[in-house]
Amino acid sequence: MEYRDNEVYFDTASNNLVKGSFTVNEFSITDGQDPKGHIYVGFTASCGSDGKFIFSIGRKGSSTVAKWFSERVPANRTTFNHDPGELNFAMIGTLVLEFNGGKICTFYNVALAQGHSGASNNWWFGGKQGMYNGSDTAIYGASSNGIVELASFLRGGNSVDHVKVTPKTF
Repeated sequence: MEYRDNEVYFDTASNNLVKGSFTVNEFSITDGQDPKGHIYVGFTASCGSDGKFIFSIGRKGSSTVAKWFSERVPANRTTFNHDPGELNFAMIGTLVLEFNGGKICTFYNVALAQGHSGASNNWWFGGKQGMYNGSDTAIYGASSNGIVELASFLRGGNSVDHVKVTPKTF
């Protein structure tokens, strides 16, 4: 087993991201791929304006992790609109993105997972409150200063380690 820096980028449509965080609420990792417990409930990964989050975990595909993911996040709540066959790891948590102008959007029960496709490790995006919106996108609501705002997340048809965030109302 080898720990690897697994990078996923959140790109914003207008390059107005200031920073972000993802706090793990629940997770599943292929057996033996995190013996030191790098990922745990309450673990928070942060990003700067580049949108890059890093999760230090081993990589080995598992149908057990894919089943865990699918039981919590139905296919129609992911950008791919189908269940994974195998995943290296999966996490559900709270994604907070801060944009220029002081707008802070909190997305609850967001699912991030990494699988394998061809020669690449591809990322999955979805969530318990998200909804597939066609063309590898999911719509998700965010709480922002007590107001629900919508954003579209694209994961597919772009680089395997990028999630494009397009605000719908902000």
